[in-house]
Amino acid sequence: MSSFPDDPTTPGTRRPDRPCRVLRIVGELNFGGTEMRTAELLPRLAAAGVEVHLVTLSDRIGPGPLAETVTRHGGTVTPVALDAHFVPRLVGLLRRWRPDVVHVDCANFSGVPLALARLCGVPVRVAHFRGDDNVRRSLRRRVYRRLCGRLLRHSATDILGVSPSSLTFGYDPRWQHDRRCRVVLNGLDLDRLRAPGRDDLRTLVGAEPGALVCVSVGRASPEKRRWLLPPILAELRSLGVPAHAVLVGPGDGADDDARLRAEAHAAGLADRVHLLGARDDVGHLLRQADVVVHPSCLEGLPGGVLEPVALGVGTVAADLPGVRFIEAHLPGVTVVDTDAPPGVWAEAVRTAAAYTATTTPQTAAARFTDSVFAIDAALAAHLAVYRPQEQPTAQRSRQTAGSER
Repeated sequence: MSSFPDDPTTPGTRRPDRPCRVLRIVGELNFGGTEMRTAELLPRLAAAGVEVHLVTLSDRIGPGPLAETVTRHGGTVTPVALDAHFVPRLVGLLRRWRPDVVHVDCANFSGVPLALARLCGVPVRVAHFRGDDNVRRSLRRRVYRRLCGRLLRHSATDILGVSPSSLTFGYDPRWQHDRRCRVVLNGLDLDRLRAPGRDDLRTLVGAEPGALVCVSVGRASPEKRRWLLPPILAELRSLGVPAHAVLVGPGDGADDDARLRAEAHAAGLADRVHLLGARDDVGHLLRQADVVVHPSCLEGLPGGVLEPVALGVGTVAADLPGVRFIEAHLPGVTVVDTDAPPGVWAEAVRTAAAYTATTTPQTAAARFTDSVFAIDAALAAHLAVYRPQEQPTAQRSRQTAGSER
C-alpha cells in the first residue's frame, strides 16, 4: 500500500507552497473508460500544479495504466477495501493527508466518501457520474441508491456528468436546476491513440484479402453485449461479406466469454471471432480496423465510440443518449436501435465501413481537435472545479454552458 505524505495544514486550508492536492477515489484500477480518461489528464494536471493521488475501493490493483502513471507524476495509489474497516480507514487517511479536493467516480455511492470528506473539512468535494444507470433495479438497490443519493446531495460541492444523460439518469432528471451540476466531457489524447503498436492486425487474426475486420473495445460484462458479434458476422456472410470480429478488453467473468464462444460456435464462425484481452495499444489496433462495433446497452459517454471516430474509423453503436451526443458533434457514427436484429446491425456495419474507406485520419483529427471532446477542454473544466477561487464567475458560467451544448 502506498503512503501519503503527512501535512500539518489545518482542514479547509491549502498551503501556498504546495500544489493543489486531489484525492481521486475509484472502484479499482483496470483498463476502462474512467481509468483511461483519468490517466490521460494526469500529466496535464501535474504540469498545471495539481497533484493527484488515487484511492481504490478494492485490494486489487489491475493491469491498467493508472498505477504507473500516477506514481510517475508524483501521486500515490492506496487500496481501501469496502469492508467493516472502510469508514475508519478512509477517515484516518483524510485526516492525515488533508487533500484540497476529494473527487469520487463511484456513481451514487460517491455520497458515502464525500460525506466523510465533509466531516473532515475537505473544501472541494466532487461526485462524477460516468454512466446512465437507467437499468431497472431491485427494491434493495433502489433503497441503497436513494440513501447514498441523499448523502451525495448534502455533501457534494460539485456534481459532474460526462454527458447530459449521465446526470439525468445517474443523478436527477432535474439536474439543470442544481447549480452544482455541470457537464464535463471526456477528453481524448490523440497522441496516445496514434502511438505505434507491435502487431499487424490482419496478420494477427488471419484475415483474408477483402474481409472486413470489425473491432469491438470493452470489458467482458453483460451490458457490453459482446455476444452480438457472431450473429452480426453471420448476417454479413449471408450478404457475401466475409468478416472477422476482434474483441479487445479485459475479461471480467467466464460467463460472458462462454456465451460469446457459444454464439460463435453455433454460427460456424469460431475461427473468425478473436479475443485479444486487455491491450495497451488500443489506438494502434483501432487505426487498422475497417469498422468498430459497439453493441453496449449501458453507457455514459462511451470511449468505445469516441476513440474510433476520432481516428476516422466508422462506428456502429446502440441508440443510447451518450452515443447520440457524440453523433451530434462528430461524423462517423451509425446508430442502430438497441433491440435491432443482427441483420440491421450488419447493414449498418457496411455503411460504417464505407465511411472509414472515404475518410482520412488527418481529416478526422482536424475535426476532433476542434470539437468539445478535445483534451485541453477537459483539462480546463477540471481546473475550474479543483481551483474555483482562480476562476472568475463569468468565465466559469461560460465553461459550464459550453460543456452542455
